[in-house]
Amino acid sequence: MRISLSSASLYFYPLRRIFALAKDTGYEGLELALAPGVFPQHMSHVQRLSQEYDLPVLTLHPPMVPIPGRAEHHKLLPQMIPVARQLGCQFVIIHVPKAPALSEGVGQEYVAAVEACVEEMKEGSPRLCLENQAVFRPGDREYALSTPENLRRFADQHDLGVTLDTAHAGSFPYDLLEAYEALGSRVVNIHLSDFRQDLSIPPWFNLHSYFKHHQLPGQGDLALVPFLEHLRREAYDGIVTIEISPFALEAWFPWRARAKLRRCLDFVRGVLG
Repeated sequence: MRISLSSASLYFYPLRRIFALAKDTGYEGLELALAPGVFPQHMSHVQRLSQEYDLPVLTLHPPMVPIPGRAEHHKLLPQMIPVARQLGCQFVIIHVPKAPALSEGVGQEYVAAVEACVEEMKEGSPRLCLENQAVFRPGDREYALSTPENLRRFADQHDLGVTLDTAHAGSFPYDLLEAYEALGSRVVNIHLSDFRQDLSIPPWFNLHSYFKHHQLPGQGDLALVPFLEHLRREAYDGIVTIEISPFALEAWFPWRARAKLRRCLDFVRGVLG
């Protein structure tokens, strides 16, 4: 098992600083979230930084902030696959579609994109990995792949990995251990962060993502210690990716962000050993 840092935690930092912080604080890899300055034409720069800091890019994630022409993540897959291969990533992560059915409209487009991606990646790495749905608005519970059971069936059907995001699970809410058991061996990556259930704010994506989701472990309502203890007992051997809101890290104070990143790593290692 390796503990990775999502570059989305420091989304507006220069990429060199993200690599340096991840290395200095003891992380074993990086999840690269695509951003305005991190797209296919910039991958040689990413490769140089990965080699310079001896820090592999383990996973590739779609943009965290909506970018014109790149809002629908499944449409990015043809660009992401060669990038992931170039960087030697294990997994390409994609969110499940905001679609009530997979037989029409966006849902149908999503399935076709996934099937094409799976066909292209038959010969080896990287592997496509689905991330569980978050709830930002009440209607988000109605999407076709919103539950762990539906997600597991789809992953089984297409032989996909699953990224279990703990904050997203908390937003439904459903029990972390039950979700992990339902998803079973499909879980190959975990986005670890806390979730503040009691915080009442308008249903705007950015507000929820920054201030309710992706909080520091121990500063929300999730039972993360029992969850990590279960992973230890189950001998989980996938990736644990720390994905924290820049606001929770107080990223505008680099020394505080550094201390909090180290605290997150110590939290996980303190339980997993």
